[in-house]
Amino acid sequence: MGIRGIAAAGLIAFAASAHASAEAFPLGFSAVGGIGYGYYSMEELNSHIGTLAQEEHISIDELASGVNFRVEGRLWILSQVALTGGYEHFWAETAAEGTSSNLSYRAPSDVYTYGVLLAVLRLENSFNFCVGVSGCAARSVFGMNELGGTRLEEFKGNDNGYEVYTEIHTNFINPVEVGFQLGYRGVKVETYSDKYGDVALFDPATKIEVDYGGVFFYLMTGIRL
Repeated sequence: MGIRGIAAAGLIAFAASAHASAEAFPLGFSAVGGIGYGYYSMEELNSHIGTLAQEEHISIDELASGVNFRVEGRLWILSQVALTGGYEHFWAETAAEGTSSNLSYRAPSDVYTYGVLLAVLRLENSFNFCVGVSGCAARSVFGMNELGGTRLEEFKGNDNGYEVYTEIHTNFINPVEVGFQLGYRGVKVETYSDKYGDVALFDPATKIEVDYGGVFFYLMTGIRL
């Protein structure tokens, strides 16, 4: 058998081996998305809102929670550990109710995440139980109309934080996964700037700060390859 014949036989053997061990391939990929809810700390902001509401004799709820959205890609290694990268969006707003005041506050944020997810318990044809940790890069826009009118004055701020969470998802309806995620995030934007680059203040002694830290949960679905 010549060199070409040996090479051809080798290629055929490699292809057969790869096909036979496809399930044992060490790398996998999954893409997931979820809709959920987050509970925010917002201590400084809500203290300011409460003081202003008392002074103006208006009723306005604290900015304490909001809908969250997430999409994420996961690179699995030996079906045990995944490197993760994703995007989240937090909604957060409150407004005066039952009065002629149109006072309102909004603090949506885009958040980019990167981290590690570990499958600590895998029950075949049942569920996977995982724990994860992620770093977060928040890109937030804070808006308010304390000076009057309906148009919100906007300020932008960036900061970093973290998330720790547990997740349970199915492994018996492949390639589809359905799951639930519960965790805690520590993400606080401590400095906002106006369009001129000046630090945004509630008053001369108080910077605008928005704290998204708190418990969150997601209902998740995805596809795993």
